[in-house]
Amino acid sequence: MALNATQQAQELITRASRILVATREHATTDALAAAVACHAYLKKLQKQVDTVVPGFDRKTAPSFLRGADDVRGAMGAMRAFHIALDVSKTPLGELMYDVKDGKLEITVVPKEKEWRPSDVSFTHGSDRYDLVIALDCPDQASLGPLAREHADFLYRTHVVNIDCGSANEHWGQVNIVDLNAVSTTEVLFNLLESWNRNLIDEDLATALLAGMIARTRSFKTPNVTPKTLATSSALIAMGARREDIVNGLWRTRSVATLKLWGRALARLEQDRDTGFVWTVLSHQDFIAAGADATALEDVIDELIGYAPEAKTIALIYEPDAGKGVCVTVAATAPRSAAELGRPLGLSGTRDRATGCLTNATLLEASKTVIDRLRETLKVTRV
Repeated sequence: MALNATQQAQELITRASRILVATREHATTDALAAAVACHAYLKKLQKQVDTVVPGFDRKTAPSFLRGADDVRGAMGAMRAFHIALDVSKTPLGELMYDVKDGKLEITVVPKEKEWRPSDVSFTHGSDRYDLVIALDCPDQASLGPLAREHADFLYRTHVVNIDCGSANEHWGQVNIVDLNAVSTTEVLFNLLESWNRNLIDEDLATALLAGMIARTRSFKTPNVTPKTLATSSALIAMGARREDIVNGLWRTRSVATLKLWGRALARLEQDRDTGFVWTVLSHQDFIAAGADATALEDVIDELIGYAPEAKTIALIYEPDAGKGVCVTVAATAPRSAAELGRPLGLSGTRDRATGCLTNATLLEASKTVIDRLRETLKVTRV
């Protein structure tokens, strides 16, 4: 009998020597929580695993995610590079190396005779990872730097794609995409619980529940199902710290952050015909609020969660006076933030794209971004 997707994923994980767990660029709390939970579970299986959340900063991680220290914000080495010298006929006498001006200089001295260029060969080593687990990634491009810089690696490596979104393109070799689940963490729980429920401890259960609570705004979204509630109850029974999650997600905003949010929301403008919403913040706004650009990260998520008519959102802001204007564009399916932002020089994923316009004032950049996006959205009408 053929294995189903869950069984295939379990088989690939069992056979893997070293696993890479990765999330989308601009990861949501759900994606981060899923990464933390997946890493912890794989370690319990005695697996070698590295977990990467692009751009992740430990300082911004919620305190209830106790395994967040294991998460990295950038990829490390993907494979070794070998330099081989044939010493069978010309024996090695000395070996020296040095790094100068960003270059590795290797000096070899023979005991006798000399080497020829044909005695030297260069080869790539084997890949560092033989399995990728992609969490909350609707397509390969959403992996961000991993997809842009190591696309060839992804094409020759098995990928287990775990997600809950209807926009997922089933791009992995094994796809566990449950459209009835409310979060990636719920899909991940079903996989882990069916494998070995006893490995889900309090910290792991807390991470899984955190993703569900964050994605559903504490179970207030219309896609919450009886199964979702049953899963949350099971996680609480396993020791998930619900109160810590709620406090960490919604009761720890600084006054400075709230002030900046207030300024952003007060200047919110909308094009109802296209579902386009935008706001503009000057450097003076950041000074007055006493906050920096990191405080804006949750504004888009709040708008998407509480303003369903906002299909495309643009944050245009000046973090430092005279040093350019930054732009973040977010979009909900079927729109693509990456496609909308490309003419403006932005890069990113389907749901979020970012970039900076270095040679424009805030007024110039605002007009360019708003006009271009409104024009594009009127033409596409999606």
